[in-house]
Amino acid sequence: MLKLSVFVSLCVLLTSCASNSSHTLTGQARAAISPAEVVVYSEPPLQFTQIATVTATSGASSTTANKNKTEEVLAAMKTEAAALGANGIILILLEEEVETDRVPTTSGTQSYNNNVTKFYQTAQAVAVYVE
Repeated sequence: MLKLSVFVSLCVLLTSCASNSSHTLTGQARAAISPAEVVVYSEPPLQFTQIATVTATSGASSTTANKNKTEEVLAAMKTEAAALGANGIILILLEEEVETDRVPTTSGTQSYNNNVTKFYQTAQAVAVYVE
């Protein structure tokens, strides 16, 4: 019974392990560059041209404050920004979201629900080109 619960919980978590990202153009896109060339800024640089707003959400994690999830969303936003030719992102928002799913489980003739808590990192940034 416990093994089934653990298996179901792992299946739920593994189905949402990949991050997703998106953008909204707010300026002119440039030629794509490598994500390794994109710098993350916590404060706006002195001079920049805004290209887009980028967002990313990590896949699920079973633990809170997971450093890998933060790195995952930053990498996804850098990839998104690089595809637009932005060489920097100004971080606006980095927060953790929590979601609890009720997973129905049966053991013999008894049915019950297990709560599975999933943690996500969500981030938003402005993709910019710094001269």
